[in-house]
Amino acid sequence: MTGAYLRVLRDGKWENIEVEYLTDEERQEVLKDDDRLMHWLHLVCNKLTSVDGLLKGLEKDGIIKSV
Repeated sequence: MTGAYLRVLRDGKWENIEVEYLTDEERQEVLKDDDRLMHWLHLVCNKLTSVDGLLKGLEKDGIIKSV
């Protein structure tokens, strides 16, 4: 969804995983000493904001219902 990938070691193999699909532990490990942390946080928050706007529009148009 975000297009923001981080490289993590899973099951002995390096993989590029979108930041929102990392486990909490993977995110903690990868970003703990990384000065890009705020960049990633801004990117994810901005993406979530745009998705929220899209969902609100779909709800307003009666396409989806809020839970």
